[in-house]
Amino acid sequence: MTALRTISGMALALAAMPAAIAQAPMAMPAMPAPGAGRPVIVPPCAPPAEFAHWGQRHAVAAATRIGGEHVPELVLDDSVDLALAPIGSLVLAVPLGKPMQPGDHGGIVRFRATMTGTYRIALGGRAWIDVARGPAPVASVAHAMGPACAGIAKLVDFQLVPGDYTIQLSAAADPAVRIAIARLP
Repeated sequence: MTALRTISGMALALAAMPAAIAQAPMAMPAMPAPGAGRPVIVPPCAPPAEFAHWGQRHAVAAATRIGGEHVPELVLDDSVDLALAPIGSLVLAVPLGKPMQPGDHGGIVRFRATMTGTYRIALGGRAWIDVARGPAPVASVAHAMGPACAGIAKLVDFQLVPGDYTIQLSAAADPAVRIAIARLP
């Protein structure tokens, strides 16, 4: 008798379920208004506040050497999809902090720090970051994994004084990587 009562109770609960589901509010993804064009793609999560501009980017080709060719400059509040070169074509600004492997990619960009402070470099993929002021490497002060759901794979902090710096990327398996730099408060 108890088993029959349990089965009857379950049947009643299942019968009432479609009505309950129909009345429950459901979270639906944002859809564009008819005729509004393409849907807006919402990232799974927001990037850190200092990289609010992460999704607004443009393409730039990294240099393969300092001197003799244009070396692109990164600026604050700008994200770039950086095209990299095969590692064998690089003329290094400073010795690499990580050994090169066949098939790796890398590149060189510039950055000008205007104030003393901590500057954070974000990468959208795996690569090694070396920063130099002239011929002298600058040691990083912190490393962290980025929020992968926002497309940020790596965050590296450097304590910088005003001046011109070289950012050298290496050990990248992919021929391009998104990069941005921000000054922390």
